[in-house]
Amino acid sequence: MKKLPFILYFLSFNAIVFGQSSILYIGTFSERGSEGIYVFEFDQETADALQIQTLDHLASPSYLCLHPNGKYLYSGNRASIVEGKKWGSLSAFRVGDDGQIKHLNDASGLDEGTCYISTDHSGKQVYIANYAGGSMAAYQLEADGSIGELIASHDHQRENGPEAHCHAAVPSPDNRFLYVPDLGNDEVTAYRIRTGAGKLKKSANRSLTVTKGNGPRHFIFHPNGKWAFVAEELSSSVLSMAYRKNGRLREVDRKSTLPDDYQEKNKVADIHIHPSGRWLYVSNRGHNSLAIYEVDSSSGRLRTVGHQSTLGDWPRGFMITPNGKFLLVANRRTDNIAIFEIDTATGQLKDTGKQIKIPAPVCLKMKP
Repeated sequence: MKKLPFILYFLSFNAIVFGQSSILYIGTFSERGSEGIYVFEFDQETADALQIQTLDHLASPSYLCLHPNGKYLYSGNRASIVEGKKWGSLSAFRVGDDGQIKHLNDASGLDEGTCYISTDHSGKQVYIANYAGGSMAAYQLEADGSIGELIASHDHQRENGPEAHCHAAVPSPDNRFLYVPDLGNDEVTAYRIRTGAGKLKKSANRSLTVTKGNGPRHFIFHPNGKWAFVAEELSSSVLSMAYRKNGRLREVDRKSTLPDDYQEKNKVADIHIHPSGRWLYVSNRGHNSLAIYEVDSSSGRLRTVGHQSTLGDWPRGFMITPNGKFLLVANRRTDNIAIFEIDTATGQLKDTGKQIKIPAPVCLKMKP
């Protein structure tokens, strides 16, 4: 672990004053000198940032998640911890009072291409999705935040077909179901969560098949718990769904993520919704933009508002600050994180002129 002196990217040290101070964690690919997980102090009122730590533990900690209690951080890594296997892995870290992290333990991803990690809302289970291997796995979480025993693993390539590519694992708001977008099989696969029994069981009658070739990638719920949205990577579209109490999903609406006159190649990446529930954003790799939508909270339908350049190349992950004031987007190929201010009345984004420069940024998570 390497602790860095305070490095200021925007202003001189004497000029910075943090008001609503938060901690920003950035996952990266191990490219162009990246040092793993980057930790910043971030001001949610001014968008000023100070780098306070890097931790170079395992290669390409490209996706991160925080434990619901904020005391632990987890990373999904492309690096293997099993000799002779190209499997990915997952790691657990304790979060200190100052936001800096300390390694706890690791577990095997059990397959290739670990690309996503999340926990259930109780913080008792942790989930990963493996893109290249087309599988997912669930582990128990211990009281000290470390990764415990394996609960379940499901090989979608064996169960659903050889083209499977799992790309996310998202628990429902009521913590009863887990949804795994399978990009290769064009399915949002549902699992029943039983945290008390330490189980995870596939629920085929609650899975949703989307249009063939669309490639569901990332998945989120609306703050009201009634609607869900999936970013479809291959068709450059976003699908709105109704979430029913029995765990079933029903298609409601689908919108393109691109302008009508755009004809070049594009792949959708990430999707997030504003804390107000009114504005939805999706990142485009190729068009290098954020598509902006207004959400009808009574129907779940979307209205396209416009597009905002990400001021860089190949935007992977992005995030909205907990207070809803700023949106930060990670441009992997240009090694920059652009910071925009959100107009909460229109959903439009305004460049703040502030950026964070680190190699190959992928995933952004913030602890308030």
